[in-house]
Amino acid sequence: MENKVKKQSDQEKTRALTSTGVINFKNRLTIVLEGLSGNAFAKKVGMSEAVIRDYLCGKTYPSLNRLATIAQKCDVPIEWLVTGKGECRLLPESQGKGSIDIPFHHLNETNSAFSVLETIPFDITLIKHHGCEVDNLVAVWAKGDSMEPTISNHDILIINKAYAKPIDGFLYAVQYDEHISIKRIQNQGANLVLISDNPKYPAMVVDRKEQDDFKIIGHVVYLLKDLN
Repeated sequence: MENKVKKQSDQEKTRALTSTGVINFKNRLTIVLEGLSGNAFAKKVGMSEAVIRDYLCGKTYPSLNRLATIAQKCDVPIEWLVTGKGECRLLPESQGKGSIDIPFHHLNETNSAFSVLETIPFDITLIKHHGCEVDNLVAVWAKGDSMEPTISNHDILIINKAYAKPIDGFLYAVQYDEHISIKRIQNQGANLVLISDNPKYPAMVVDRKEQDDFKIIGHVVYLLKDLN
């Protein structure tokens, strides 16, 4: 029972970190370094190199006073540093515009078909809301009816490839046995259960150790419905 409670608590923490954008703090901190080594940056902000190293690998997150120190020393907005929201002088020029171009991929039955077709413009403020890094995003067309009524054929999904750690109930683009599809994921010990929203499609159980046959491509962060 104690382990189950701890697991639920960890999942709730991960959900909170993901929904607020805090989970990508390490990526923004890497930008703030501006090429400095961990040791040089630690001296700049008055912290130990070990602390900065833990932040950069996502092992720990800074307290509010340390966040304020980093933001002040590096001349960046604290809100952007924490959540990715707002403007920052260190962002690439493309991210300073009202929209960005996300690579558009065709979601087909085989991995070989997961190739770039074109790009789709997307509102930059929506990306910042999720704390996503532009380079980690791809757009795909959904195929088939396995996720009806949530996702229909030819709907457009925005996938964050940087976040592939499965959280129960979330939508992911997955590759399994050379097939690529969108599924909900449920953790069951050594297995992952791939769930379709359409009840006529049975759930699939995957062994976590089957790395050659199964891969989580990324987390679905936006769904654009085709209303025609």
